[in-house]
Amino acid sequence: MLRVGDTRYCAAFGAPARRNTRRWLEVRDAPAPAGCPDTDLTVADLNILHGLFCFESANCRLADRIELLFQWIVASGCPDLVTLQEVWDPALPLIRARLEGTCPFTYQSVYVPASRVDDAMILTRYPAVAFESHRLIRNFRRVLFARIDHPIGPVDVFVTHLASSSDGAQQACGANCPPECVAAGAATVRQCQGVQMANFVAARHDVPTPAIATGDFNESPGTFVYDQFVGRGWIDTYLAAGNPECDPGSGSGCTSGRIDNDLSQLESPASNEVERIDYIFLVPPGPGSLCAAAIDSGADDDGDGTATRIFADDPNPFAPTCGPEPAPICWPSDHEGAELDLECG
Repeated sequence: MLRVGDTRYCAAFGAPARRNTRRWLEVRDAPAPAGCPDTDLTVADLNILHGLFCFESANCRLADRIELLFQWIVASGCPDLVTLQEVWDPALPLIRARLEGTCPFTYQSVYVPASRVDDAMILTRYPAVAFESHRLIRNFRRVLFARIDHPIGPVDVFVTHLASSSDGAQQACGANCPPECVAAGAATVRQCQGVQMANFVAARHDVPTPAIATGDFNESPGTFVYDQFVGRGWIDTYLAAGNPECDPGSGSGCTSGRIDNDLSQLESPASNEVERIDYIFLVPPGPGSLCAAAIDSGADDDGDGTATRIFADDPNPFAPTCGPEPAPICWPSDHEGAELDLECG
């Protein structure tokens, strides 16, 4: 593909070689491609809820929730990338069984088992050429990094789930607080993790194409952790698309709040979400990138099936009703997620 100004020219290879000798290759009349490769970068993110604390109900109907997750993936246009948190061993076969046959292409999974109860996973349409799991303070929480060979160029993806109250999120960073966290003014464990992740993104992302940092950050907009990302000029894509901030009264625009240790709210069509703590942050393209980085609206203005909005924010729209068994479950998780359509064309 060649770009001249705002025009892209695409070619294809495949005709027989008329001459193929040392320093000489002659190929003519290759058939024209059906079209240029899609230059949108589409992403969905969700904390899928492991269900560890509701064992008696099959981990809060984990199999049903994973099935619903993949229905949402299809409904959202089969994004190029799907980033997940709270992946654990019982979820692995349920996810892997759906990588092929759900979308017109087969997803590849990037997964580095660490805690085995709360790990991150990246589902990608395009090959991952490198990946790494990076430990954060206290060693339980990590950042999963992958570089994806996307049509727009190498795309860096960073996924995390920062500490909650169950593993000392609000505890003081302490006497052994890493120097980078002390220098940034981090007072708590989770604040330090936010500093460490932002620094890791900045250190690993060394290409001009855009990058994304996604996940369950357990912090609302305007907090210290949130500012580690937007303070660098990185973009909260949900807000940048013109979407309204979380309304705790209705649950609109919110991503967290449902009870996660029983089925009462997972089987209820009511939202019960009260805060927005799940994000897709965009690291804008740098000099030399051909990506225009225009963020599609929450209404999917370009009509490709993926919008920039909350992901999985309606009670099961794929069934006439939802609720307790034998009815289909209402929600794939105690969280709702985020969705991004980045137009690079």
